[in-house]
Amino acid sequence: MGSGICKGERACVAASAAPSCPARRRFVRHQLVLGASLMGGSMAPVFSQSERMPDRAESVQHRLEKFFSVSQKLFHPLPIGTPLDRRVAARLLVALNDQYPSFTQQLDLLPDDPNEAERNSPVAKLIIVAWFLGTVGSTLVTYERALMYRLTSDALPVPSYCTGKPGDWARAPQLKFKRV
Repeated sequence: MGSGICKGERACVAASAAPSCPARRRFVRHQLVLGASLMGGSMAPVFSQSERMPDRAESVQHRLEKFFSVSQKLFHPLPIGTPLDRRVAARLLVALNDQYPSFTQQLDLLPDDPNEAERNSPVAKLIIVAWFLGTVGSTLVTYERALMYRLTSDALPVPSYCTGKPGDWARAPQLKFKRV
């Protein structure tokens, strides 16, 4: 037992690709349960406490659909090739509900197709800022899919990615037009 591996793990290591290893199955089962509980907990703020349990899933889906469609209307027209991502919308909605407890009620009051005055409302501005920055308050929701980077992706890369060879930043820049 000096190797630090227990009998169950040693058996799994010996049969490295054995899908029937009990320790591996137990690990995967625990990971799935943990992931499901985290997902269930993260969507909790999306619905109000006054709703009944069977209606919660419907309510969550309805609010997500409304948030996504209102977001699309607020950004219409987006440049070609810049669609909004539903997964980012779900995470933004959860973060907005966490940061602003009255956001759900404000979203319900916002019409599905906001006019010019409603586009300048505080709730519409919250939605626009969240999509552009990829953050809600101090919570980072998305970085690469923030609209501020996606709208300029044809000319500028996302700042965290290297665009040249290693150490490329140390050389003097090559001017394209011979003048600044």
